[in-house]
Amino acid sequence: MMRPRLRQFLALCAIAGGLAACSSGPLPGEAQSPPKPDLQFVDLQGFDRDLGSSLGAPLAKVDVAFYDRISPNALPERLQRWMAAVEKGGGTVKVVPPKPSVGTRSPMLLISAITSLWSASNMAKEMSANAQFKAAQAYDVDVLLKLDDRGDSVVDKVVFVKRQK
Repeated sequence: MMRPRLRQFLALCAIAGGLAACSSGPLPGEAQSPPKPDLQFVDLQGFDRDLGSSLGAPLAKVDVAFYDRISPNALPERLQRWMAAVEKGGGTVKVVPPKPSVGTRSPMLLISAITSLWSASNMAKEMSANAQFKAAQAYDVDVLLKLDDRGDSVVDKVVFVKRQK
């Protein structure tokens, strides 16, 4: 059984043009998350709310770290949508390679990771209708890589840096 406030909210969304028109804000009774300069990526809608809140605030940069080991070739689709929004707004997505070490693996692996990092064309179309990504259009993104204990390049963190006007 649906709660009465949720039913009212959904009815208002339908009047406003569907659920997509209401998807950028919290549900009734749900607290708006305060902007944070440091976030941990979790592949849930709550991450989108937190990142949108942080990018919409006057923060110079927002760092997104990961709980798991992430290959640059396998960035989560949820994060790729945000990066597509950055490019749609005229920003750049830059990959920062790890600092070289004595036991670095083949440079061809790193080049492969950089060139096939992600494809934003379809995602840019998909997310263009979603207002929650608008705040990302004022940022650039640095994807910082590091070498893990096995010598593989992995994503250390993704940094959204506010562009100077």
